[in-house]
Amino acid sequence: MAKPESQLWSKLKEGTLGLGVFWTRLETWATPGIPDLHGIKGGVSFWLELKVSKLKILNKVDLRPHQIAWQTRYSSVGGSVWNLVSHPSSRSLKLFRGERAMELGEGTKTREPLTPDWETGVPYDWEGLVFFLLTHSQRKKDDEP
Repeated sequence: MAKPESQLWSKLKEGTLGLGVFWTRLETWATPGIPDLHGIKGGVSFWLELKVSKLKILNKVDLRPHQIAWQTRYSSVGGSVWNLVSHPSSRSLKLFRGERAMELGEGTKTREPLTPDWETGVPYDWEGLVFFLLTHSQRKKDDEP
């Protein structure tokens, strides 16, 4: 049986077919911390880490220290990186900015769930996901040196 993240990748790939995203899936065992996927559409590129949470209440994302470090550093220089978390208990997909990696990895101090930057329930809104990623991954001209 395929790993849960592989199943999420299959759903994402199928769901975004025809939406014009060019996906590259990486085997990152050689370089710890790099996210699972690189996506680009219309010149806007972003990285995506795939996670499946078995927690009843999503108050933490299982990010490894290398992933937290990479996402924090990449975000700090203006890069766009996201965590797409499948949460079967709530039948939803939740998207979190990589700049929140430390918060996600540590979790909430209470049993309160993490607040995602974007989410969708079943059936998944793949078009909405792509739109959100594209409109929130562009650097503002003010940010340029």
